[in-house]
Amino acid sequence: MSIRRLPEATVARLPVYLRVLTETTEGTISSDHLAAGAGVNAAQVRKDLSHLGSYGTRGVGYDVAYLVRQISRQLGLGADRRV
Repeated sequence: MSIRRLPEATVARLPVYLRVLTETTEGTISSDHLAAGAGVNAAQVRKDLSHLGSYGTRGVGYDVAYLVRQISRQLGLGADRRV
């Protein structure tokens, strides 16, 4: 199994996307709305999320709960770590 390396700039934006998603009360979110909350453009959001996989549906948007799980997994937030 090979590990997909994400660009550092994408990794830096993922927590911002996660914050916007967790503040959303809707079940789906468009790349435009996610971009507005994150302070980037919609094309950047789509590009960043494409590094994680194909999660959006054109004309519908992204399932918020699913995207939260995927970004959290990518950031390693589901694992306990000794400090």
